[in-house]
Amino acid sequence: MGINIRACRPADLERLIPLLDEAFVFGKGRTISLQLRFPTVFCHNNLHNILLCMDGETIASALAMRQFDWREDDEIFRGAMIGAVYTHPARRREGLASRLLAAATLLLRENEVDFGVLWTGQPSFYARLGWVAADCSVLGEVEPDSSMLEPPAGVARLAVEASAPRLEDIRQRRLNLMTLRRPMDYRQLPLPAASVEVLWRENRQEAAYALLGSSGNTGFLYELLGDTSCFPALWREACRDRQRVFINDQADSLSYRWLTDHAGVSWKNKSLAMWLPLSKRLDMPRLGKWHIPYFDRI
Repeated sequence: MGINIRACRPADLERLIPLLDEAFVFGKGRTISLQLRFPTVFCHNNLHNILLCMDGETIASALAMRQFDWREDDEIFRGAMIGAVYTHPARRREGLASRLLAAATLLLRENEVDFGVLWTGQPSFYARLGWVAADCSVLGEVEPDSSMLEPPAGVARLAVEASAPRLEDIRQRRLNLMTLRRPMDYRQLPLPAASVEVLWRENRQEAAYALLGSSGNTGFLYELLGDTSCFPALWREACRDRQRVFINDQADSLSYRWLTDHAGVSWKNKSLAMWLPLSKRLDMPRLGKWHIPYFDRI
């Protein structure tokens, strides 16, 4: 019958999720299905953004896209991130993923998307297809000491999706470069976290929050944003009862500078992002300065 590239159908999704979970979750010793981790991606409303490479009735390869809005100052761009690029182990080295990525690029151009972005440890594969590596992401790691055991005063723990309006208010006021999130976008559960919550602190008329993932006694700090007078209490609570905390951040952000100066965090470059300009509105010098938060990625 030959190879056929098409959008995912409802019945396909039920067969695709176990394949992706084995490749990216359970097969790597992780927990919680991708369908629960990324409910706005692996759902019936997003089937048109999930592409399959079919060999007859068999799923030979697949990828998922999530379209989103990006704001730079007062200008809005349409972006699309690509993730869960999968090829059945027996069908690798046949060029199926390359064909899928070419089809995805064509689809995004037809939909007038301005740029694509993905994250990979195999940049040479994507570079052949026109993607360009540029990343200002950094990863920090700390092992909290015993002084972090006492809970700080004035920090509330909140459900993530219910906190979306508060968080977006701070993000809109504090950031001039940002992904625009809807409340449903806060349902994401990035690998390898088992849960995500919001730490909230108010200080007179100002406030700040920490977006924190957890897996056992390991913490993952995705965002620390708002008034810096609230940062010490939020940081103490993020570290409390943790053996290790990883921080996903952007070089030279406000939180990066505060954590470097006040928490002794050391950083490593995490250069995994690759970009593809899709419209005349953007070029690589501009895209290369942007940072998609780890929490938003697929």
